[in-house]
Amino acid sequence: MKGPDSPRLFLVDGYALIYRAFFALISRPLTTSKGENTSASWGIANFLQRLITKHQPDYLGWVHDSGLSFRHERYPAYKATREKLTEELQSDFDRGMERISQILDAYRIPILSLPGYEADDVIGTLVARSVEAGVNVVVVSGDKDFQQLVKPGVWLLNPGRGGPANVEEHWVGVENADERLGVPPEFVTDYLALVGDSSDNVPGVRGIGDKTASELVKQYGHLESILAHVSEITKKRPREALLEHADNARLSKELVTIRTDLEVPFDLDSLGIKTPDHRRLRDLFIELEFHALAKDSALLAPQAEEGPKKLVNYMTVDSVEGLQHAVNRAHATKVIALDTEVVIDPDSPQAVDPLRSSIISISIAVGEGEAYYFPLRHRLSRSGQGELLVDAAGDRSATDASEERGLIKGGDEVFPEVPSKKKKTNGDSTSIAARALRQNRPTQVRNLPALDSPEMKPLKDLLEDPSVRKTAQNGKFDQLALRCAGVRLAGLDFDPMLASYVLDPGRRSHGLDVLALEFLDHTMTSYADLCGKGRSAIPFDECPVEAARDYSCEEADMALRLRQVFEPQLESHELTRLLDGIEIPLINVLAEMEWTGIAIDLPWFSSLKQRFQAEREAVEKQIYETAGTEFNINSNPQLREILFDKLNLPILKRTSTGPSTDASVLTELAEEGHVLPTLLMEYRELSKLENTYLDALPRLVNPKTGRLHTSFNQTVASTGRLSSGDPNLQNIPIRRELGRDIRRGFIPRKNWQLMAADYSQIELRLLAHLSRDPAFVEAFQAGGDIHRQTAALIFDVPLADVTGTMRSRAKTINFATIYGQGPHALSRQLGIEHAEAKEFIARYFERFQGVRNYLDAMVAFARENGYVQTIFGRRRYIPELRERNFNVRAFGERVAANSPIQGSAADLIKIAMIRIDDGFRTKDLQSKMLLQVHDELVFEVFPSEMDQVQELVKYEMEHAAQLSVPLVVDLGVGKNWLDTKPS
Repeated sequence: MKGPDSPRLFLVDGYALIYRAFFALISRPLTTSKGENTSASWGIANFLQRLITKHQPDYLGWVHDSGLSFRHERYPAYKATREKLTEELQSDFDRGMERISQILDAYRIPILSLPGYEADDVIGTLVARSVEAGVNVVVVSGDKDFQQLVKPGVWLLNPGRGGPANVEEHWVGVENADERLGVPPEFVTDYLALVGDSSDNVPGVRGIGDKTASELVKQYGHLESILAHVSEITKKRPREALLEHADNARLSKELVTIRTDLEVPFDLDSLGIKTPDHRRLRDLFIELEFHALAKDSALLAPQAEEGPKKLVNYMTVDSVEGLQHAVNRAHATKVIALDTEVVIDPDSPQAVDPLRSSIISISIAVGEGEAYYFPLRHRLSRSGQGELLVDAAGDRSATDASEERGLIKGGDEVFPEVPSKKKKTNGDSTSIAARALRQNRPTQVRNLPALDSPEMKPLKDLLEDPSVRKTAQNGKFDQLALRCAGVRLAGLDFDPMLASYVLDPGRRSHGLDVLALEFLDHTMTSYADLCGKGRSAIPFDECPVEAARDYSCEEADMALRLRQVFEPQLESHELTRLLDGIEIPLINVLAEMEWTGIAIDLPWFSSLKQRFQAEREAVEKQIYETAGTEFNINSNPQLREILFDKLNLPILKRTSTGPSTDASVLTELAEEGHVLPTLLMEYRELSKLENTYLDALPRLVNPKTGRLHTSFNQTVASTGRLSSGDPNLQNIPIRRELGRDIRRGFIPRKNWQLMAADYSQIELRLLAHLSRDPAFVEAFQAGGDIHRQTAALIFDVPLADVTGTMRSRAKTINFATIYGQGPHALSRQLGIEHAEAKEFIARYFERFQGVRNYLDAMVAFARENGYVQTIFGRRRYIPELRERNFNVRAFGERVAANSPIQGSAADLIKIAMIRIDDGFRTKDLQSKMLLQVHDELVFEVFPSEMDQVQELVKYEMEHAAQLSVPLVVDLGVGKNWLDTKPS
């Protein structure tokens, strides 16, 4: 059914919706990059946007409970059965309530409450007053109690919810009011008096269920009439129940009856919909990292709030003459920004693959609001009259030849239009490209010649000129895409994505659109805005050139503007050296590594897959035998039934759908000696390795190069470490034989060799350097086995008397110190009692007091300054230390202690990579750096260069920084990756 006509007042049962939003994601809560739980605020922010946009209320009030109500005085056990939140959850919930209050305030939505009464009663009274005033009312709640208020002019709206459940909203009016409970609104309180309400601990009448209650109400009417005719009830059970519990029934009716006669001020004008404070909303959503909502909020803002319009001049270069003018302008500015638009080979298994791309266009920004668009591979829309490509060297009749210098100007105009969120859209018909094609379908396309043609030499020279300083968002991608087109980009010295990461590595997104919105107060056109989404989306190369120009030039323009914003910030935070000296030079190194790739032995992977399948099937057979039946191992419901119903294993953790079967649960059950969880873990490991590597890696081999080309990510890990993807080669489990067999499949080109260079105990050496603990520093300076020396110190025995068990425990404690593990985690790792682990830790810090002092000093520094930093100045902000929740603060303390160590290790290997790459170029070596995996570098070495490479690599890695303890690098050579590791 549909809701009421205007005027309409929407009254929201606020607390109930907040509670539901918070617990909807309780097993995997949404959090910001700084650790703040945003489940409730995200749910409510989306709900409000949907409610206001979809239903467009005339009046809106948000109603909250206000402490204990008269019902608690009447019945102390009222709502007493509700489970109390833990201290951590309560802290998260309270913070969420604060955030929601801020959101409501920004929306200018009043919060209504009355001490001593629940939200239900305030809503009931406002409903009565509104009906008297002739205003239609919608109560927004999923609570069945509100059905008693439904009558002509009053509706109930259950807002539903998104996510996997995807429950649609549901309207309840007079015509369908009896569908849910089986009774009309005027008898709802009588029905509830009989069945009770377990969620509110309303007792009802024990022994009377939904069906019987509905029948009694239909036959006798109100509760009073039912009790008066109790002797006439033919069924024994409900009759005796009513005789025994009549007082409970009367009490229950009193508890479930919503008051409609409170002294609540009723000012309809104060509830009128007001224009939100869009800037405040946007800033709040950015802080909460709700980037889509932030963009939508900016789009909803009225034009008057946006301030003076900024003019842009985006020009299409459609001729060789225009090309020369644009290039001259770029040379004159000396600082430009560029953006490439590409089409990816449709046969590529990767959605983003610069090595299998063709450039559609290049945009170059030369100043604020001034940019040039160079179309190279545009084509007519497939829905047009065939395809006709015309380049700048051909017929010029398609354009006005009188255009000055061969430039088609976008004109002095405001930023290109972004589709308004205020209007409902139908599919992708409102995309910018679709609208442009409907209004003026082109009959031909003007492209410039190919980049490697003689006519394009001025542009190619510009891009390869190191004296012209260049900015690019995710510049590594542009560098690789241009290299595919025969251009070796030079002079790239700024990347807003990297600058954002250096300034705040914990930021959830370093995307250009997010940064432009936050720092430039500008909402960018998205790819979906331009091309649409889904099956009806228009490929970028089929977009009208003018629309594509505005989109691409905006990207270059925003990148250049962000440079102007970020450079002073980097300087003031003393981070310029980190960006200019490490992150920017590393772009070239990583691009070269990605371009080179690494070979894999396809026959080996094929045979390995067969072996894995056989092992997995054998484990699968053991699982069925142990379980006593066959079942779907990958089905959590079936797995829960086997583990907890059939085998009666203890339930260790629950989720919203039932007992958990995650890795931590299976591990704990396996440690308790249960066989099936052990087999399940083995099965999952085999399946993961098979799917992630044996199936995926051969498919990802580039057919042109015959090699794998991973992508290295500089802006993912908050510590500064690199990560890789498509494929991820950093998580191959080297300690297991299965993982080692996968590494065996990585090989060099014919007659070459692989070489691995691995920092030895880099994090412990950095801990010694940073803590300046005399015993720790001396242990490293003396050389030998650091774990053995540590064992001798903490167990107080001569070095010669250290046993293998002692060394193993000392090694575990050494690394537990770095990662801030407490006695609980250590006891589980070592398989010892909690008290013994606690004693080990105490003894360790007694021997290494300097380490303890350093870790405490780092936490204190972080509390005072809000961040910690590496040897090279890389910062990591730790807002968790300001949280009220103990567990969150404890996590923050571990991060404060560990980040300077991990971050310094990351900086060291990056510096080494830059210097090694420079050394290879200086010596004109053919050998190549291929991979970076944690503290290890992998090289492909030309046969005659092995001695040179080993000497250069070892020197640069061991001299990346001057520490108080020596840096040591272990080298290994082999015919495959595995063989580079000593056995």
